[in-house]
Amino acid sequence: MEEDWGDIFRSIQNFVSPEQEIAEEIRDIGADNEDYVNRMLGRENRIAIAGLTSCLPSRIMHHGWLLQVRNTAIDNIVTIGGPFGVRQITIYAAVTYVDRFLSVMPIKNERFRIPVLLGMACLNLASEVLERYEHQVDLSEYEKFADYDETTIMDMTDHVIHQFGETVTCVTPIQFTKYFLSRFCRDNTRTEYARIKTVHVIMSTLGDVRLMSLRPFIVGLAATLLASNPNILNEGQIATEIAALPPNWLIPLDNVWYCYNRLLELNEHI
Repeated sequence: MEEDWGDIFRSIQNFVSPEQEIAEEIRDIGADNEDYVNRMLGRENRIAIAGLTSCLPSRIMHHGWLLQVRNTAIDNIVTIGGPFGVRQITIYAAVTYVDRFLSVMPIKNERFRIPVLLGMACLNLASEVLERYEHQVDLSEYEKFADYDETTIMDMTDHVIHQFGETVTCVTPIQFTKYFLSRFCRDNTRTEYARIKTVHVIMSTLGDVRLMSLRPFIVGLAATLLASNPNILNEGQIATEIAALPPNWLIPLDNVWYCYNRLLELNEHI
């Protein structure tokens, strides 16, 4: 059974006040216009063209040990990020970088001895990309969690970036939330609840390698449908919601339907 890393992350946060968390989520959930979504879809396409979408599910089929490497790296990301108030979107991006690295790194033997360092490097990279400078965790603080100094962490960060061909562009499902809420949440009294729950549902995907390999747009769409509706939707209802979106987005119903049902399984408790 997959760990609910999003829930674990929230449970160990002890730095950010509820007011700060709400403000951060509002800033992170994007915009509610189609031009913004088109720009984000353009970023998705550039990541795909660069060959940087996750292929970890198929890699794990042949190299099962990669899953343990991934889990160790994520555990380190969550353990460091929680106490220092790292935003949820930054945690999500860091895990995306872990999956990207494990998808593209050359495999010379059946082992990878530095998963903790990989987690540190990916969290450092995500913080550099998404966090304001004054909110980034000082690398000296990382040393409290593992025996790696700042130079080693920076060297690993540079190695990760090199493996990405210097492309650090990252898109998360959280960034589509505001747009999808504007389309799917028709009860204004549920908007705030739906916003918070959508982000929670998205964070629950961190432990599921297959969900993390789907396009962020698809995960954001399915998560918002799940969180913004008081009732469980059937495939026909989801198809109707998709049909109301711009047709040039070419949204695959089968992917959304799979994602919706998997998210439902992971979040039955809410």
